[in-house]
Amino acid sequence: MFGLLLLCALVSASNGARILGVFMTPSYSHQVVFQPIWKELSLRGHEVTVLTPNPLKDPTLTNLTEIDLSFSYATWNNYSIATLGSKEHSTSEELKKLTEAYLAVTEVQLSHPEVQELLRNNTHYEFDLLLVEFLWPVMYGFKDIFNCPMVGIASLGLTATANEAIGNPSNPALDPEFTLPFSMNLSFKERVISTIFQFLFKVGAQVSLRPKMEKIKQKFFGDIRRTEVLAKDVSLVIVNSNLALQNVKPLVPAFIDISGIHIKPKKPLPNDLQKYLDSAKEGVIYFSLGSNVKSELLPKEQIDKFMNAFAKLPYKVLWKFENEHLPNKPKNVEIKKWLPQQDLLHHPNVKLFITQGGLQSLDEAIHNEVPILTIPFFGDQRYNSHHLVQSGGALSIDFHSFTEEEFKEKIVELISNPKYKEKITKLSKIASDQPMSALEKAVWWIEYVIRHDGAEHLRYAGIDMPFYQYFLLDVIAFLLATLALTVYILRRIMKHVVLSYNFALNSMARLSGKSHAE
Repeated sequence: MFGLLLLCALVSASNGARILGVFMTPSYSHQVVFQPIWKELSLRGHEVTVLTPNPLKDPTLTNLTEIDLSFSYATWNNYSIATLGSKEHSTSEELKKLTEAYLAVTEVQLSHPEVQELLRNNTHYEFDLLLVEFLWPVMYGFKDIFNCPMVGIASLGLTATANEAIGNPSNPALDPEFTLPFSMNLSFKERVISTIFQFLFKVGAQVSLRPKMEKIKQKFFGDIRRTEVLAKDVSLVIVNSNLALQNVKPLVPAFIDISGIHIKPKKPLPNDLQKYLDSAKEGVIYFSLGSNVKSELLPKEQIDKFMNAFAKLPYKVLWKFENEHLPNKPKNVEIKKWLPQQDLLHHPNVKLFITQGGLQSLDEAIHNEVPILTIPFFGDQRYNSHHLVQSGGALSIDFHSFTEEEFKEKIVELISNPKYKEKITKLSKIASDQPMSALEKAVWWIEYVIRHDGAEHLRYAGIDMPFYQYFLLDVIAFLLATLALTVYILRRIMKHVVLSYNFALNSMARLSGKSHAE
């Protein structure tokens, strides 16, 4: 019996792959999507090495090695991401600030001694697969360093350039960039804006951003392929998306959608929180702006509007507030630096979730069937909010222009009108009605790529076609030229026929005239 168990263990170990995971964004809302994947892969016998700002630090995961990049949060915060959106700004300003933050974070992460050890001694390390956050192409350089297949993972939707890398069509009239403040049922003006923005986004990436990325790539990875070439050499991309929060669109097989991968089984709440929620007979409003937007850093004028509106409501309010003190706090408002959001939203007395509109927060609210009021600030939050409002499952306010009365009225409408609860319940059923869990699906496809040595057969041929061939510009030009030549020849023939006909008529007329004269 012992021999059989030993044999099974050896067989299992021999089937394990060596996997490198690179998840760079210093944001917990991003990392919670990736953490379950690398944990599950290590539990399945794969040897997993992960670069992350949020290591699990779980000593029971013996197949897992984590390189702690949490120090890069300081660099990320230097670019005031926590206050991005608290003042009015353009989308281009937002993208500029985020780009600067990512460039700086890339530099400090790749300069880390343990990462440098990995890069310098790459011949001593062998990996069968690279898992990488499919957002920042510089990090795709690990693929060429270790000469292994690459699987991308995205905690948000894909940009137009990312969709282009795997061959997904991206129609700006139907599928605008997720950094824009609209998502579906676009007006003519919005279609124009979306088209121009997508064009400028691609041009800007080529002209301004790509040279900077190439410089960093050359510095840390040496002479390897260009970033846009590396991006197209991805086996597949696993994307945190679902039909409850995304537009329906045609997708290539290399696009694998998942949602709610970070949602965990319900756990008991802390005793004080359980008691607080149980005693809220009128109901509770849960207010959290996520991990990137800090409530304590919001302008005092806007905080006062929130508090004045809350004070006029009969509901208790739980507010995730990063400071222990909030002057003039109404009696029905309770502040906490941290709250177990998933378990809290599951409580039946939570009647409304006020959120910045981050994708993971919306996933959790929809999963627990809680109506939503969004206050979007930046990134994909405006897109997500617009989509949910258009779907009928939420209302939204503009942080810069809302009034106290508007805020209060929308809260009352969401709690008292049953149509919002009914719509959220419907969306929850759509999101959860899947043949397997999000984690099972993600891991199955990752192991599929390993089993098929990169799964080259999933690659869409359109990726490698020049744009003039993909959009049939050469064929259209040929057909137009052929048509023009045909018209030209026919016109020449007709002109010659007319001339000949006129010549014949003139000749006959002259002959007729001569005959009469005789």
